[in-house]
Amino acid sequence: MSNNTFKVVLRALHKGQTEEFAYVYEGKSLLIGRASQHSKADFKLYNDFVSREHCLIYMKEGQLLIEDLASKHGTSVNEMPLVPGHPCHIEPGDTIALINGLIEFMISIDNDLTRDFTPLNLDILQTVVINEHLQTVIINEEAPIKMPSKEFNCFKLLYENLDNLISKEMIVQHVWPERIGDPAQIVTAEEIASLLYRVRKRINGHFAIKAVIQKGYYMESILSINLSDLS
Repeated sequence: MSNNTFKVVLRALHKGQTEEFAYVYEGKSLLIGRASQHSKADFKLYNDFVSREHCLIYMKEGQLLIEDLASKHGTSVNEMPLVPGHPCHIEPGDTIALINGLIEFMISIDNDLTRDFTPLNLDILQTVVINEHLQTVIINEEAPIKMPSKEFNCFKLLYENLDNLISKEMIVQHVWPERIGDPAQIVTAEEIASLLYRVRKRINGHFAIKAVIQKGYYMESILSINLSDLS
């Protein structure tokens, strides 16, 4: 990637929308739009108020720009509405908002583009006990977290691959094996997003589930995140 590489992080209050991030650099743009069967958006948003092609973030001659694509409900940067078709310069720290702030994107510079997804020694930090029979998870000797089978299988997959990317295909194989190969029962992106939303709520405060756009998902310990902030 170019030295001038920016990280675009999605923060959504909309239920079912996963947190995602992607990179923008010279020659790589990001189309933001509503999720649909034939959507070409890089950031697919599960919200009916988002236009199919809402806005575009791209780099030109070293400058990061955003352009509203005549969206129905508009785009704003730092609470200032954009004029459709007129590119606006954006910088790290700027906030891009859609639907009156319901969906936000943050711009930052990622100084760790070559991040290794290598887990810390979490044995020192926390204890996790997974009970297959009861479909429960006990974290740090707290009250057991009971999960339905699909949520339990999803958590187990992510936890056993802590800090490593897991593709959507792998999640489908572990959570919906009965639907594999059946064209009438294809698992949709909305179903996966909703599942991850429910799992995230159950493990809130212990683990974070994040999405790498067009690649998959990974789970990391909240404690490991806090420790890395101190290093």
